Amino acid sequence: MKGWRIAWTPDLAGLIPVDREVAEVAERGARVFRTVGAAFESASPDFSETNDIVLSTRGLMMAALHADKLEEWCDQMQPGLVWNIEQGLRLTPQEIGRGEKLRTLLWHRVRVFFERYDLLVLPTVAVKPFPVEQPYPAEINGRPLANYTQWFFLTYAISLTGLPAISVPCGFTKDGLPVGLQIVVGAGRRRPCSPPAAALERAAPWADKVPPIVNA
Repeated sequence: MKGWRIAWTPDLAGLIPVDREVAEVAERGARVFRTVGAAFESASPDFSETNDIVLSTRGLMMAALHADKLEEWCDQMQPGLVWNIEQGLRLTPQEIGRGEKLRTLLWHRVRVFFERYDLLVLPTVAVKPFPVEQPYPAEINGRPLANYTQWFFLTYAISLTGLPAISVPCGFTKDGLPVGLQIVVGAGRRRPCSPPAAALERAAPWADKVPPIVNA
């Protein structure tokens, strides 16, 4: 990967809080790219409009897909989904249009960012794996989340750009829980995601590390 230019960010320029241990493990994994010849520095586009874009685009989609189920199944549906449907039904045409405009502005900002960098690398999600019984994390590092979508904003924000991305294991927490590193390629780049992902796995192999099995 000699000559590749890689930008690292733990949180997409402060978009959401990121669990401290997740950020530390992901950064150690990201810095492995330096050992295979890549240039590495901290940098990120501004993703601050992500929540506004998600509320308009996701809310509209959830209303379109599931609003017809509310009358009969509301009491059996996941509360976050019900909230998202109802939020989508309240959207005005102006709010929907604003969300699309913000998404276009974000896309162009990210496009300009990738004129300098080949890859953007960041944690796949902002939190450690949590119990399956827990619907979603309510807070990160003591900061409450505004809604159930925000804990996965690090991947959702990248999805909003439509850019190619891949997630690979990059290390483990002190409790043996896996942490993923997301690798994003800029629009128009001829370089795909798979070579850097393969390079990371060769430089920092993990397949022999299996978390302990806990019997309930």
